[in-house]
Amino acid sequence: MKINHIAIRLATIIIPLALLAAGAGVFWQGSGEPYPFDTLRGETVMIRGRGLYRFDTVNSSSQEIGTDIVTLLIGIPLLVTGIALSRKGTLRGQLLLTGAIGYFLYTYGAMCFLTAFNPLFLVYVALFSLSLFGFILSISSLDVDEVKRHISDGFPRRAVAIYFIVIAVFLSLAWLGLVAVPSLTWAPPAGLESAITMVIQALDLGVIVPTSIVTAILLLKKQAWGYTLSSVLLLKILTMGAALIAMIIGQLLAGVEVDPVTSVIFILISLSGIAFGITTLRNIRD
Repeated sequence: MKINHIAIRLATIIIPLALLAAGAGVFWQGSGEPYPFDTLRGETVMIRGRGLYRFDTVNSSSQEIGTDIVTLLIGIPLLVTGIALSRKGTLRGQLLLTGAIGYFLYTYGAMCFLTAFNPLFLVYVALFSLSLFGFILSISSLDVDEVKRHISDGFPRRAVAIYFIVIAVFLSLAWLGLVAVPSLTWAPPAGLESAITMVIQALDLGVIVPTSIVTAILLLKKQAWGYTLSSVLLLKILTMGAALIAMIIGQLLAGVEVDPVTSVIFILISLSGIAFGITTLRNIRD
């Protein structure tokens, strides 16, 4: 497999910056108490009041800290592993590197646009930029026909395609149900809190849903790009799924009220994605 040295260098720069950003989120707690705040839309929300995320709501900061923990414990180690294996020219390494960079791209893209301004804003921007160009370079260096040839017959193609269809349907129903009526009535959607717009919903509906649908269709047709996209996305979900679970746990520990049905579905989808991600790694023949 062709080694993309530029993508590897960009991924290497991501590591110390992610250590700084995620480490500060976890260990910079400080003192202070949550306090109420009236938003521009007339809602009263609770602001965290301490630590790096002192100007974020209790709800959003609990999710950010959960994501930071997963970044430190899983995201960075997977990225390091992907870099090491990619330098050896293995397909497994290149796919793992691309999927790991994809996690940082989604995470720090959201942090740039959603997190209240703090001293690490430029670090978030740097991580977003490095991840964006690293992801583009990494995925463009993949030979999709070569990926298809190296996926063993044990890869559960139909099950994975159905999984991506489930993701697309669930996210569409969950987020459209949240924003459809408010879009017509000007009422603030539930969960908007102090944010100006719904960043996660925009990313999911605009990027994740169509990508999942395209991946499922290509995979069902046994197209090479279907195998490539599904492998990259599933390896991204190895970390993103853990982050979603950590977000929900963080909300519960912070006393944030969550929708139990939606939360359970998110957890089941995340666990299934992690299982499929591990299965993908096992079915790649180098």
